[in-house]
Amino acid sequence: MRGVLNINKPAGMSSYDVLRKLKPVLKSKRLGHSGTLDPMATGVLLVLVNEATKISRLLLNLSKDYEAEIRFGLQTDTDDLTGKVTRTAPVPEIKAEELSRVLQEKFRGELLQVPPIFSALKQNGVPLYRRARQGQKPVRSARKVKVEDLSLLSWEPPIARIWCRVSAGTYIRALARDLGVALGSAATLAGLRRTRIGEFTLERSYSLSQVLGAEKGVEGLLVPVEQALAHLPKIVVSAEQAERLQKGRAVIFLEIEAKPGSELGLALTRESNFCALVKIKPGRLIPERIVYAE
Repeated sequence: MRGVLNINKPAGMSSYDVLRKLKPVLKSKRLGHSGTLDPMATGVLLVLVNEATKISRLLLNLSKDYEAEIRFGLQTDTDDLTGKVTRTAPVPEIKAEELSRVLQEKFRGELLQVPPIFSALKQNGVPLYRRARQGQKPVRSARKVKVEDLSLLSWEPPIARIWCRVSAGTYIRALARDLGVALGSAATLAGLRRTRIGEFTLERSYSLSQVLGAEKGVEGLLVPVEQALAHLPKIVVSAEQAERLQKGRAVIFLEIEAKPGSELGLALTRESNFCALVKIKPGRLIPERIVYAE
């Protein structure tokens, strides 16, 4: 059993809580997830089963859609409502049109974003949240992120609801915090729902109760690895080429056009008993990682 399970994570559970709930049902040797959600957040959480754990990095790098509620008038140490209030400020007296304009002009495109102090990012091997809980104030560097699309769904002071499509590594908590500052106020994240990771959508997700109560087993709910990586070019290789790739050797392959630089692709046999990530070079394929070989 291998593949990706699209779970609609409920509020109040960490991503690892979800794995612990599913482990007895999945009965897999390896279990992971791609794209952590904070306990207060809900929505798409990709659970990776067995060999699918090998593609975690590729799924992490996919763009993501979120619906968020932002509470104006206060700022917290965690940048969401689970934290301690560190500052209060008047709620901005603006119309929805003006708020929408600020979002479009200042928070769309490439941004430099300082991650929340309570985050899983590591500094010298130690997560920032652990340092913060010890009373430390680690210095955080701004990182380049991209907000591909952004819109205001509603504005009912002090709550704004927004929708956004962002690159990997973007913190919606930090976006809420920075929006408050941009409007001369303060703001924190009040609610968050992830509605998409790549081609995985909330509409096609399963609740925990659906998975735990699946009468015919959960294998039929898993998305195959090759389908989960549908955004990569697929290359059908022969059994002999697969054997060579499995041994870490490049193979001659003239049937696919290589783009400038190196492009990642998915090498498969017609029998679907071999799957590998490969770099596509002019006239050849170079093995990057064997996902499975039976």
